[in-house]
Amino acid sequence: MRHASLWLTWVTLLGLAACSGTSTPPAPTTSTPPVTTVTSTAVVPTPTAPQPPAGPVMPGVRVTLADVGLEASSLDRTTDPCGDFYQFACGGWLAHNPIPSDRARWARYSEIEEKNLAAIKTILEEATKGIGGDASTKKLGDYYASCMDEAAIERGGTTAIKPLLDRAAKVKDARTWAAMVVELHKLGIWVVWKADAAADLKESVQNITYLDPAGLGLPDRDYYVKPDFKDKLDAYKLHVARMLTLAGTPAPRAEAAAADVLAIETEIAKGTKTATEKRDVPASYNPTDLKALGKQTKSVDWKAYWKAIGISPSKKIVVGTPKFFASLDKLRARFKGPQWASYFTFHLVEATAFALPKAFDDEAFELLKVLTGIETKPERSKRCIDATQKGLGELLGEQYVAKHFPASAKQTATALVDALVRAMGEELGRLDWMTPTTKQIAQAKLAKIVRMVGYPDKWRTSPFDVKRDDFAGNHLRATSFEIRRKLGKSGKPVDRSEWLMNAHEVNAYYDPTANNTALLAGILQPPFFGQDRSVAANLGGIGMVIGHELTHGFDDQGAQFDADGNLKNWWQKEDAARFEAKSTCVADQYSTFEAGPKLFINGKLTLGENIADLGGVKMAFQAYRTLRKDAAKIYVADGYNEDQQFFIAVGQAWCSKDRLAEIQRRLTVDPHAPPKFRVYGSLRNLKEFSEAFSCAPGTPMNPAKPCSVW
Repeated sequence: MRHASLWLTWVTLLGLAACSGTSTPPAPTTSTPPVTTVTSTAVVPTPTAPQPPAGPVMPGVRVTLADVGLEASSLDRTTDPCGDFYQFACGGWLAHNPIPSDRARWARYSEIEEKNLAAIKTILEEATKGIGGDASTKKLGDYYASCMDEAAIERGGTTAIKPLLDRAAKVKDARTWAAMVVELHKLGIWVVWKADAAADLKESVQNITYLDPAGLGLPDRDYYVKPDFKDKLDAYKLHVARMLTLAGTPAPRAEAAAADVLAIETEIAKGTKTATEKRDVPASYNPTDLKALGKQTKSVDWKAYWKAIGISPSKKIVVGTPKFFASLDKLRARFKGPQWASYFTFHLVEATAFALPKAFDDEAFELLKVLTGIETKPERSKRCIDATQKGLGELLGEQYVAKHFPASAKQTATALVDALVRAMGEELGRLDWMTPTTKQIAQAKLAKIVRMVGYPDKWRTSPFDVKRDDFAGNHLRATSFEIRRKLGKSGKPVDRSEWLMNAHEVNAYYDPTANNTALLAGILQPPFFGQDRSVAANLGGIGMVIGHELTHGFDDQGAQFDADGNLKNWWQKEDAARFEAKSTCVADQYSTFEAGPKLFINGKLTLGENIADLGGVKMAFQAYRTLRKDAAKIYVADGYNEDQQFFIAVGQAWCSKDRLAEIQRRLTVDPHAPPKFRVYGSLRNLKEFSEAFSCAPGTPMNPAKPCSVW
């Protein structure tokens, strides 16, 4: 399984990535205009019972939900929105959208992903035919073509990784062990530990080197140490044995070799922090240097390690889990050379399985089925698109933007971002629990957030060789280049204009050390965004996303960083205590939400994202109200007033279904609540929602003790 970078523990993503067998708003006149072209004034037929909830419906132009950019077919009007708003907003969609067999989760953003995949497939297929002609297009075409050439991959066998397989088999002592770690790390195969380079949390203008445990083949350390995952662990052991057999381990020895791999990984897991513990930013900031690291860990010649990797680390090195590195010598010595050889061999073939013959790829998929519940392997073209974007993401993003993202969309989305910033500034000014001193600093931080919309101003290049008949080689060269690029930033100034995700992805993020937020071109589509959608529909969809990312600057993690992106306490003591109490309310409430049979949300793990959801929808609603306050016309869509339309837009953007195994996996590793509870949790705590739908006190969507932070 792929693991997020160290830094992405703190960079907050929208959480839209779906496991598909491969993986988250100046003046009102420039924002999305109200619908003015509707000519129908006919009375809309009375909806099936129950009727649209009574709310402050204003006289206005009667239109359909489709006219404003919403979907009547996705509603379940037989459900009381005050009882289960998610079912009310999404019930129709849920009933008519089964999870595809090649997906672990199917959601509204999955529909956008499929649309983007189709567009990108056309780009890449044209590139394989030489349409376009420039060097970048040729490189994209050759990379994709090499992935699609299954016959060539079969002929190549394991030739591309054979030197590494041979080297792994010869591991026998500390020197050969360390040398093998280096070779795999050079390819981004993070065995035992992981290295990264990112902004210094306390001096954010400078990149430094980070180290933390790594090298687990299962999604999280809990899979190794909690009995809830025994079935997954047993299946994983069988998978490891089959992979090792494919890699050349004699069948009679494969079971014992697999047991060795699990024994090593279990020890690593015991020294790895839980997903919740990783959210403690100060506890993960433990500065050291090469000299001190060498005294602590004698199994590794750190100077030789970095020289072999090909980069120079920063003078300050931050270790996320000091106790792990303090015990690294014992970990290495506990297992013998042949045991480590099996561990290294397995991780090598697991990481490169898709670029190897079909037998390896098929076996890798068997594990994915167990972990996520996915039933069939996605078609190869989709997985080759995924591989191409991993290797040449910015080249692909540049072409996607040129062909599928008009400048007008960026302008409209930017206006919405600006509107959300203004709304958040006004809301900060109204807070009754924050002292003026802290409030002033918070306002300054908000004003300094850099807003990036659509795509980067400058595209990165990918100066490595791509061969049309060598997919495994292309994969290895791409990953090697990316590792050198990322680690090469150590000790150098931070480039705050760098984008951390590809422009065509369906996601958004906030980076606390850069104090910037990015809204990617790929997500700026219905049901989140549309230039012809109403203000209410757009602000309920993409507005919540924008507000969510802005609020991350002030969630339980983001609030620990100042306006310049430094880990620094800028809070008055009494304000911090009130913030803690409000955050605890959120964590406790979400911990009562049951996402599956006896599967409850971890309110502490998801706290930052839940605070961002609560703040995001609140800010989006305020922005929508501001943009519409002087509207010449008010629109009533199928009986729903504009406030109600806003909340329907919130719900319809997050319609989603998960397989049970995927629910279990995400509740363990994902800092986001399941989509249903992102809607349920954020709206039940917002008084404007209960007012819009006239929800009586004590109903599920209007609880007696709501939580609010921002």
